[in-house]
Amino acid sequence: MVVRTHAVAFRPRARLVSVLGEHLISDQAVGLVELVKNSYDADATEVTVELLNLAGPASTLVVVEDNGSGMTLDDLVGKWLSPAVDHKERGKSSNERTALGRLPIGEKGVGRFAVHHLGRRLRLITRAAGHDEICLDIDWDRFDASETFLDGLDLTAVERSPEVFVGKSTGTRLEITSSRGSWSEKLVRKVHRTLKRLQNPVREVENFRVRMVCPDYPELQDIDPTDILNRAHYEFRALVDAEGSCDYEYRCRHPGVTPRASSGTESLSALAGDELAGRTPESGPFWVNLYVWDRSSNFLQTSGVSRRELDAHCGVSLFRDDLRVLPYGEPGDDWLFLDQERIQAPAERIGNNQVIGLVIVEQETNLQLRDKTNREGLIENQAFQDLRTLVRSVVRLFTSHWRRDRPTGTKQRSVTATDGVRTARALASAIRQTARDDVPVRWSPGQDRSPETRETVGRQKPDEEGVLTQRQALSKLVNELDGVSSSLQEQERRRDIMRQLAATGLAAERVVHEFGRQVAAAMEHVQQLESLARGDDRTRDVLRAVAVSLRTLRNEFRVLAPYESAGRADRVRSTSIADAVRLALLLNQHTLESQGIDVSVEGDDFQVRSRPAAVVQILDNLVHNASYWATVGGTGDQQILVTMRPESHQVLVVDSGPGIHPEVVDELFRPFTTLKVEGTGLGLFVSAELARSLGSTLRLADEAERPDEPGGAAFVLEFSREAQNKKEHHGE
Repeated sequence: MVVRTHAVAFRPRARLVSVLGEHLISDQAVGLVELVKNSYDADATEVTVELLNLAGPASTLVVVEDNGSGMTLDDLVGKWLSPAVDHKERGKSSNERTALGRLPIGEKGVGRFAVHHLGRRLRLITRAAGHDEICLDIDWDRFDASETFLDGLDLTAVERSPEVFVGKSTGTRLEITSSRGSWSEKLVRKVHRTLKRLQNPVREVENFRVRMVCPDYPELQDIDPTDILNRAHYEFRALVDAEGSCDYEYRCRHPGVTPRASSGTESLSALAGDELAGRTPESGPFWVNLYVWDRSSNFLQTSGVSRRELDAHCGVSLFRDDLRVLPYGEPGDDWLFLDQERIQAPAERIGNNQVIGLVIVEQETNLQLRDKTNREGLIENQAFQDLRTLVRSVVRLFTSHWRRDRPTGTKQRSVTATDGVRTARALASAIRQTARDDVPVRWSPGQDRSPETRETVGRQKPDEEGVLTQRQALSKLVNELDGVSSSLQEQERRRDIMRQLAATGLAAERVVHEFGRQVAAAMEHVQQLESLARGDDRTRDVLRAVAVSLRTLRNEFRVLAPYESAGRADRVRSTSIADAVRLALLLNQHTLESQGIDVSVEGDDFQVRSRPAAVVQILDNLVHNASYWATVGGTGDQQILVTMRPESHQVLVVDSGPGIHPEVVDELFRPFTTLKVEGTGLGLFVSAELARSLGSTLRLADEAERPDEPGGAAFVLEFSREAQNKKEHHGE
């Protein structure tokens, strides 16, 4: 057998550059931000972005010029013209800083392809200290040839006496022509917004300034940070350490309520729900600043903020070394699920359109937060997921203060279809009034009001102040209609969920009832077949096996027997608490055993006059929740303790989980409140309502009632003798 070996290698085609340029950079705004960040990495203190001659793609000129360290010929060849070079990543890993003390923002060596996305022609002019100026021209269309290999395209770099960077100046200038698309006003506004929000408005990058020049839209040239943050109704600042603990300061300066400030230290683990699962987060320390507004027109106006101004800056942005990471905080980007949660509970949550948020991380302590290659955010590894979880926990901590301080008039009220009709009629009336040609004018005392005068006045210009008042009223009605519509939609959504759950419960009841009936019938048929199969041992053995299987299924479904009566009148009768506890544990047996949870039952049995199915359902939910949180707890010792207390007619269910954070205690029994990732938030609400229907109480245990161990959440189901007697009187 003949064996031959050959040396082979990857040989990329020239069009790879076009593919990278088109697919790694999503649009012109992202491309310009990448070039500005390259200037930051080059120690520039000033960067100028010029958008010139935007009438058509052929005439458009985009210039990005900085006063950074520039490049030598070796730098140009070995770094800029070497895609995916890792010199920045190596420098970052070894904490190697620039002369100005900066860690490089870039790391993958592909950001330079932003110039390809911006235009078909590039002239690069650069100069490093002590070197001549270098000029390089690139025609990107040459790279589109499908048969040309990348190493077959020769470029010519020209060293010359300085013409742009004269004297001792250094830096890099990129001149991009033959734009790949038209520069509309919408696109220029996006670039303006992106550059304006590039730097942390609270703590700008030291010695780094970005300027924008755009003669076609001079009103968009100002990209200095806004002072809107100083006019927020609520402010929340938090420092989260590497362990997930949070030092915070909160301030309410809403014009409609008494100012209040508070501060403290909190562990975010309980607020994080099950997403951290009792472990140390992999993200490093970071800061969170939240600036929140009540979007009611009168309160915004009092604070000197317009909705348009707030809309231009709202969202929660992520900053790394005080430079923004896109797309977090962009319109439509709900990376913290704020809008998603607000839809579920409009009165209890804040949305992206009412908050300007800053999440600030430093690369040195968050090296696991790394860019996606396409520059559309960070790689969603465990470090990023933990960062998001902790930021969401900070938002929960803020909302606990915010709910307490909101003006009562801004809280969500229950609305009906009548409210919607009333507001819609008022809106229609205002529209008709505003649209009329004969807008009412003001008559002076003693003024002639004859028909001739009225006709003349009717043809005069309408009273501007009156029109303004009507427009303000119209705007207010539109806002009210939006609020009514949102509330009605939310109520309808919740009713849909309740209907689905009710339908599921009815279906389950039917299945349990029908299954029991059919199993009983099948057992009778098996017995008849056994009597007919005398003398046929093989057939009898098969029938006996079928009978065993049916009995096993019947025993499994007996666990659900209490739920079968949910749709019928479940009669109040003497109920053994020990039996109810045993059945609740049996319902959760698989989870308890598979998770290795140690269950202890203490105390003596006692009888209550109640509905057995409802008692089992309440205890089932408590055990189910306890088994879930015991695995999240973080102590490593997963326990559930059920204690029966005949003397006080109480049942305690305690787990070894993280416990209930004080900031969510008030919401615990409200519908749709949950810390589970995919929870419905209905379990405790339904259980509390069931307990109330029994004349009993479901609540959190106070310190005097709960045992020393385990130290997680502790719930008390307490039966009231007076209520039991009342239920007994009406139930039998």
